[in-house]
Amino acid sequence: MQAHKYLLAILTIFFAGQITAQVADPKATTSTKDQAIQKTESTSTQAKDGVDKAETTVKDILGDKKEAGASTTDAPALFITSKTSFSLDAKDDSSMIDFIEWKPKNGEYRRFTQPIRISEEGLTEIYYRSVDKAGNSETPKILVVNVDNTAPRVSLVPQEQLFVLDGVPFASKNNTYTIVAEDRQTGVEKVQFSINQEAAKSYADPIKLENGGANVIKYSATDKSGNSSPESSMIITVDDVKPTIEIVPSYPLVDINGKNFQRKGNVFYVNATDKESGVKKILVKIDEEEFKPYVEAIAIETQGDHVIKAMAVDNVGNQSDVVEVKLSVDLTPPTSTIQKSTEEPKVEAAPAPQPSTPAK
Repeated sequence: MQAHKYLLAILTIFFAGQITAQVADPKATTSTKDQAIQKTESTSTQAKDGVDKAETTVKDILGDKKEAGASTTDAPALFITSKTSFSLDAKDDSSMIDFIEWKPKNGEYRRFTQPIRISEEGLTEIYYRSVDKAGNSETPKILVVNVDNTAPRVSLVPQEQLFVLDGVPFASKNNTYTIVAEDRQTGVEKVQFSINQEAAKSYADPIKLENGGANVIKYSATDKSGNSSPESSMIITVDDVKPTIEIVPSYPLVDINGKNFQRKGNVFYVNATDKESGVKKILVKIDEEEFKPYVEAIAIETQGDHVIKAMAVDNVGNQSDVVEVKLSVDLTPPTSTIQKSTEEPKVEAAPAPQPSTPAK
């Protein structure tokens, strides 16, 4: 290190002397004042250049002792896998290349004879340099790599929970699906998906299934090192059919002058069906009440006009149409009277007897 400083000082003095001699005989034609200013500025600038040249010369003679000069935070990392290989090449226009050597960050230099591969996962550095046949060694260069051999983890997440019936997942048409990909080593580069027979495309926004029935979503992710996850798939059946519902009386209603009267003791049953995901709940209301779950047959025992309404919801949220039955309840029994009749009852004459026929 001391020899380095002494040589730098000698070369600096040498170059400074040459600069002073050049400045003493200026060739430009200027005024005295301008010449004085130019001499001062030129001397300062050229002296600095001389020092820089001296330092460069010293580096050429002694070599740069700082290996690669850059830290892992300064150099951008190249994302690779252990399957990635590197080759080294060098050229020298004078005495030609003798050999090329390289080493990992914490290893020893070795001759380059075959492609370089890094097996250990994580962030590391590769140092490399060439040496010519005259013994000149190149200042080491650095390549920062991030080795990742693990594929991303990827999953499909529905916004609304799926309903599974007999092993088949059902969903409504309004449901959306988010693809979540995670790679802790180098990060996710891209996510792809396809629906049914469509070509794969890049994932950007939540997926929505437009077609009713069974749909197949395929999805995968690739990290920045090129590792791709196995293609995953999920079959989701979109139920876009609403349930059907009906209100059935135990006895038929009686139409009297345009009104439907129920017989005494009548009750009403509510039946709902759904051939896709199945019926989740049935709701009923009577007159001005709020909808409430249907649990048993409905009996109305209040005098007057009434309205029964019912609706059904399937297991993915589809609602049926609201059906209703209007009926009248008559709880007042009829009355009857009896009175004496003022007309005399008519008596009919008995028929005259017929003569008998003598026996023979």
